[in-house]
Amino acid sequence: MDLKDFLVGYLDIPSPTIFDAKVIPFLRDYNIVKSEAILSNLHSIIYVALGYQMWFLATRWLLFPPLTKWRLSHSKVPNDEKKAKKLNIEAAIHFVSFLQTLVVVYLSLIFLCDGDKTSNYDTVNARIFGRSRDTEIITVYAIGYFVWDVYISVLHSTLPFVLHGIISTVVFTIGLKPYIQYYAPVFLMFELSNPFLNLRWFGLKYLPTENRVCSIALLINNLLLLIFFFSARIAWGWYQIGKLTWDFYTVHTDPRFLWLDSSIIVGGNLVLDVLNAIWFGTMLSVAFNVITKRKKD
Repeated sequence: MDLKDFLVGYLDIPSPTIFDAKVIPFLRDYNIVKSEAILSNLHSIIYVALGYQMWFLATRWLLFPPLTKWRLSHSKVPNDEKKAKKLNIEAAIHFVSFLQTLVVVYLSLIFLCDGDKTSNYDTVNARIFGRSRDTEIITVYAIGYFVWDVYISVLHSTLPFVLHGIISTVVFTIGLKPYIQYYAPVFLMFELSNPFLNLRWFGLKYLPTENRVCSIALLINNLLLLIFFFSARIAWGWYQIGKLTWDFYTVHTDPRFLWLDSSIIVGGNLVLDVLNAIWFGTMLSVAFNVITKRKKD
């Protein structure tokens, strides 16, 4: 069994009896959820969120405490319990973020690199209104993570992170309806920069940055972060939002076209693309300052 078989099989776990007997009929009968695709995958979304929560708990209580204790014992900062607890929580959150990036990027790349599967979305109508089990699975994993992200952000983070999780959940849930489901793996290519972002965080928190080897490793990682951030979030991102907007314009007279959903998706992506450009400028500024400081030293 390869990784894809495992990920697909995880979503094939049957739904609890109470879902089929109580929850789904209630949501359907009262028109709370109209999409059959969402209803049929609701239990899988919860399974994904619970899976990430299990990883969070395992790493928070088992993996990171000894690493944190070791790191704080070698730092100049006093090793207090409050600081260690906070670092363990932050590390576990970054670990789950790293893990989910590997999952969705892996599934998305498999789909996008398979000409037979992407050929099903060659037409504008297919890209906007079409669906397939492959893109559905990718969308379910994305929603499951962002549901978990909202929960964990409410407990341990700030309002902007909560809002980001809510907006992302809404956008990918729209995709599951189905609506622009093809674009789920396309826009998840943004995540290509995330592993380097998380590795940078782990490096700064746990590695002895004064060590030359560690310093060089962090520098290489930072360069890769800049390259992938620009390639995935700016070059790819701006191109794809342009393509999506044109697809929307092409089918806007179709009765199936959803004005509100389309506006949310285009508006949200445009805001994110602008923020990505601002963040990239900030990253370049920081990198420039670090380089010039080293030259002066």
